[in-house]
Amino acid sequence: MKNLFLLLLVFFYLIVNAFAIEKIVYLDLDYILSNSNKGKNILSDLDKKNNENIKILKSKEEILKTEEENLLKQKNIISNEAYNEKVKNLKNKVKIFRSEKNQLLTEFKKNRENKMNDFIKIVDNILGEYVKANSIDLVLNKKDIIMGKSSFNITEEILKKVNELK
Repeated sequence: MKNLFLLLLVFFYLIVNAFAIEKIVYLDLDYILSNSNKGKNILSDLDKKNNENIKILKSKEEILKTEEENLLKQKNIISNEAYNEKVKNLKNKVKIFRSEKNQLLTEFKKNRENKMNDFIKIVDNILGEYVKANSIDLVLNKKDIIMGKSSFNITEEILKKVNELK
């Protein structure tokens, strides 16, 4: 009787474990962003815009620096009142420059966030279809995984599907 109970217990344990198998996969979203056609276009556009912003800011900063240097050269030549007025004007220009710089940064961040969100929505739709078609229970991001079998990595399959979109 004791052996029969032990045999039944082992049998039920094996059945429960057989039904508990879940399909878990992982995906490298950063890899898809940097290697998909759409992701490359997004990163390229963002890089161009960032470089344009840097050029604009550097040119304005150079103008302000030369103006400051000229003002320092004139310090002993012009009257105190005229010097103080020019310093005040320069401070206002620097304040405006900082405001423009903050505005450019804010616009760039919003633009980058919007483009990334649009890209993630595209990947999410593809991933949703893939999960349904392959009866997957859980998809994890690769950067949150320390180690896993490469057979659980679906990055290349999703990358192909993203590149197929127009």
